[in-house]
Amino acid sequence: MANVLSQSEIDELLSALSSGADAAAPMEEEPESSVREYNFRTANKFHKEQIRTLHLVFDNFARLLSTSLSGTLRAVCEAEVLSVEEQTFGEYNNSLPAPVILAILNINPMTGGSLMEISPEIAYAMISHLFGGTGGPSVEASKTFTEIELVIMERMIRKFTGIMVDSWEKILRVQCTLDRIETSGQFAQIVSTNETIAIITINLKIGAEQGLINICIPHLAIEPIAKQLNTKVMFSSASRVIQAQEDLIASRIMNTEVTLTAVLDRTLASVGDVSSLQIGDVIRVEHNVSNPVTVKVEHIPKFLGVVGTYSGKFAVQVVEIVKEDSEDE
Repeated sequence: MANVLSQSEIDELLSALSSGADAAAPMEEEPESSVREYNFRTANKFHKEQIRTLHLVFDNFARLLSTSLSGTLRAVCEAEVLSVEEQTFGEYNNSLPAPVILAILNINPMTGGSLMEISPEIAYAMISHLFGGTGGPSVEASKTFTEIELVIMERMIRKFTGIMVDSWEKILRVQCTLDRIETSGQFAQIVSTNETIAIITINLKIGAEQGLINICIPHLAIEPIAKQLNTKVMFSSASRVIQAQEDLIASRIMNTEVTLTAVLDRTLASVGDVSSLQIGDVIRVEHNVSNPVTVKVEHIPKFLGVVGTYSGKFAVQVVEIVKEDSEDE
């Protein structure tokens, strides 16, 4: 609205007009105060670092979800985290549409249950693609889900639980299982109405259709892992995972079996000499007894050695390591 004059300003204008004096310009309104009301009952319980870590975790979840759905539905799927907000469960539950797909998840080591909400638009798009359809807009988006549709969505959500485990891998190892599926918010009361929850909103686009997936994690659920919801812990754990993988690769390489071959110098012989050899004949090789033999690892020369015996068996003693040329490297 435009600037509205107060009653006192109107009276001043009327008195100025009656007396013939110049009307004074109305005083500019004072800027509104930046102070806002604060309700201690709904105090923020999630730290900024925890919100940031949840954003990173579910960014990874959205990326893995896009890849998995693209292969399953044979359609171009894009998922993106829109926001990570804090809200009371009562406010969230009252805003749920009907019907809706609500999956109650158990994510260990978190306590209690978490909630995954899939909008009807996305649910019907998934079902349509799975049955060979084009995933167009459903004219009956507000109808109740049938038993067959709920079974199909249950199978899809079980795939999502595996993606959830992979998305948390950089923070800690979790186990995610599906408890049950509900289609009404009144049957999905995972915490009290005044409990604070973190709502991760993911926008999912399947072909031309798009909708929202909301994941609700109560504050009580993250208390056992609150110290680990830290980006520093995340990157340090990632470095530990990389180091563990390097150690595993090194141990496997060290235990890999290779073939060692001791090779004498080459000796030339005609085909006639070879074909006339008989049992008991002696072959004269062009290798001096004082010269070392070449020891090859697979087909690559690595050592020089001297032929001898050890414990009653032929043996080769390594006397020199063959240096590889820079060009060969």
